[in-house]
Amino acid sequence: MSLSGRTRLAGVIGWPIGHSRSPALHNAAYRAIGLDAVYVPLPVPPGKLADALAGLRAFGFLGANVTVPYKQDVAALCDELDEVALTAGAVNTLRIDEHGRLSGWNTDVAGYADALDEAGVARGLPALVLGAGGAARSVVLALARRGHPVIVIARNPQQGASLLPLGAADVRPWTHEALSSGLRAAGLVVDATSAALDPGGEQAMLASLPLDRLGEGTFVSALVYHREPALLAAARARGLRVQDGAAMLVHQAARAFTLMTGQPAPLAIMRAAFAQAT
Repeated sequence: MSLSGRTRLAGVIGWPIGHSRSPALHNAAYRAIGLDAVYVPLPVPPGKLADALAGLRAFGFLGANVTVPYKQDVAALCDELDEVALTAGAVNTLRIDEHGRLSGWNTDVAGYADALDEAGVARGLPALVLGAGGAARSVVLALARRGHPVIVIARNPQQGASLLPLGAADVRPWTHEALSSGLRAAGLVVDATSAALDPGGEQAMLASLPLDRLGEGTFVSALVYHREPALLAAARARGLRVQDGAAMLVHQAARAFTLMTGQPAPLAIMRAAFAQAT
């Protein structure tokens, strides 16, 4: 990669950020279309988000992606929000125009819907979402817009209630009874918890799930992409179709690429770059 004074900059904001695969995807896409740009990780310590955004404007960035823990905080610092980001209350893509105006977008919602489309998951299936944190917001909104009736099971019912305006039909407590009935009725199950990031917590969550209630045609999805979550391994062992978070990551990145560059995303190149970075 050759850098010059004309090279444009883009990046991904988060804390920590060393684990992100986004630089590999976007830089591969830049090379594929011959764009003189480079995409870098941007570690932003707590309390420095506003300063970081000022830096993006000052250096004339094409834009940036935003990841944990700033997706909700960054929304209040944008000059304008697209309809999806406004509805979800979360931003994962920033675009900067020639006047330095900062617009916030959410490509996670459409990216998750794209991932389900890619897997051939039928629209309108009864869906069960596990968890009610930030990741669940984009998932619930995506599912509702695909026509799925959505049930959420959450350990924090108050947090879960915030998903009702996004399209959740009901929010239920994390009990054996609720899990049993929810898994039995679901055609699509989505793990939107953070349990897979903690091996101890993951095993505890898996032990609480009566997976024998799952029907033969149930599709099981998770958002983690750095390894196969235990839930997906267990579902696969039962002969069920599964999907981890890699497809969502690639599709949301492709949409973000187009927003920042105005160019169609080379999806196959980005998918291959993800596989090589794994």
